[in-house]
Order: sequence, then C-alpha cells, then structure tokens
Amino acid sequence: MKRMALLVACIALFSFVVVNCSGGLSTSSGKTLVSVNGKKITEGDIEFLGTVNPRIKAQLGSPLGKKRILDNLVEQELLYQEAVKQGINRDPEVRAKAELYRRVIVAQSLLDKELDKSANKYYEENPEEFKKLKLSQIMIRYDTKPKKGKMKKGAHTEKQALKIATEVKARLDKGEDFATVASEVSEDAATKRRGGDMGLVAKNDMRFEQRGYGPLVEKAFELKVDEVSAPIKTERGYHIVKVTRGVELESFDDAKSGIMFKTKGKLKNDTV
Repeated sequence: MKRMALLVACIALFSFVVVNCSGGLSTSSGKTLVSVNGKKITEGDIEFLGTVNPRIKAQLGSPLGKKRILDNLVEQELLYQEAVKQGINRDPEVRAKAELYRRVIVAQSLLDKELDKSANKYYEENPEEFKKLKLSQIMIRYDTKPKKGKMKKGAHTEKQALKIATEVKARLDKGEDFATVASEVSEDAATKRRGGDMGLVAKNDMRFEQRGYGPLVEKAFELKVDEVSAPIKTERGYHIVKVTRGVELESFDDAKSGIMFKTKGKLKNDTV
C-alpha cells in the first residue's frame, strides 16, 4: 500500500510537473542515475521530488529510501512511455485532467510564494518568539486530586514531593550527573527516557503553557547555562530544571514550517 501511494505521488509529481508543465521543461540536472529508453533520470529529478513532497524528502536521507524512490521513478517512466506509445496522452479526458492539475499546481504556487513572503515577515517582526534555549527537567509528582480523601497507590503528597525534590537537588549540588539522576528518579515519563531533556523552549511557548509548565520556562530564562534550579512548583508536581544550551535565535529555515502552519489559513483568506 505504501509503495503504491509513493508510486502515485511520483507519477503525479514527476510525470506531470516535469514532462507536461511549462512546455516540456525538465528539472533534469546533475549526475544521470539511470536511463530509461533514452530518458535520463538525474539527481536533479530526485531532488525536485524532495522539494515538492516532504515525505519523499525524508526518504532521500537514506540510501535505501533513495533507491526505492529511484526504482519507482523508473517504473513510472516505463508506464508513461507506454501510455504515450498507446496515444493515451492525446485522449481528451486525459488532457482535461492534465489541464485541471496544471491549474491546481499554478494556483498553489501563488499561495506558496505568498506564504513564504508572509513567513519571512512574521519571523523578522517577532524575534522574541524564536529565541530558544535547551532545557532538561527532573519531576516529582504529587497527587493533586485524591479521591474521597484517599491517595493513589504509590503517589506522593505535596509535602512528600517537595522533600524528595529537595533531596534530589542536594544530590545534584554534590556533583551527580543531571541526566543520570533524571533517568533514575524523574516521574515524567516523556522526558525521563531522555535524561530529562525537554528540547528547545521559547518564552511563552504554548506547548508548555498548556501543560502547566509555564513556571519552568520562566525560571529557565533566568538561569545560566548548566545552572540547576531549586524545586519549582506547578499544578502537577515539583520540578528541578537545568539549562543545557543558552538562548539562541532559531534559524528561519528551522522555524519556517511552524510559522507557515500558524499563518496559512489567514493568508489564504487574504489572498482570495
């Protein structure tokens, strides 16, 4: 099923865009990877597919994935050549479909162009949103909502959680490795497996705000690199945080997809 979906994607993108659009203009450039009855498939053709389909781009990162894409391109080229041989490309219904796809691609290209400009503008006008640091945590949970006055089995009271967190902080102050201690005692399953690593964090990061981790981020931006905080209380527990990489401005290329996701709907309405 996955192979067929990829083949369809290659046929739609490669055969139509490369062969049919712009009067037969080709993306072929660079080293020839294979020749199919005189039709060359090049590095440029492969790279082009990666630019128009993120899933294909991800597969091009491995030799096996690249070979799979190339094999599918060879197969679709053989299918295309046979279709032309049979005159299917001259069929009125096929030509009507091709024209429809051409219009869709051209229209989408306008949105893509405007979206790229809008993303650049947003990035330049909101620099604080893209200043990020790298953060790790150790979390000790407490039972916030005991049922009928009874604690969950193995759960801590708030007082117990604070005591444990204070003891953990003392261990860190004596020089124990943060990631090792986090893997041992942290009660946040998502970050425990990574030695407490929470990844890159920005001020007012909605992902963390929604999880109730706003106080952690606020404190982190006050810390120096490798500095470890005292226990910080949230609605879920007590946290000890460490800044593992200082504040850096995220590059536009790294921020671009997130900006586009955020602004795409508004831009489409403004453009039409």
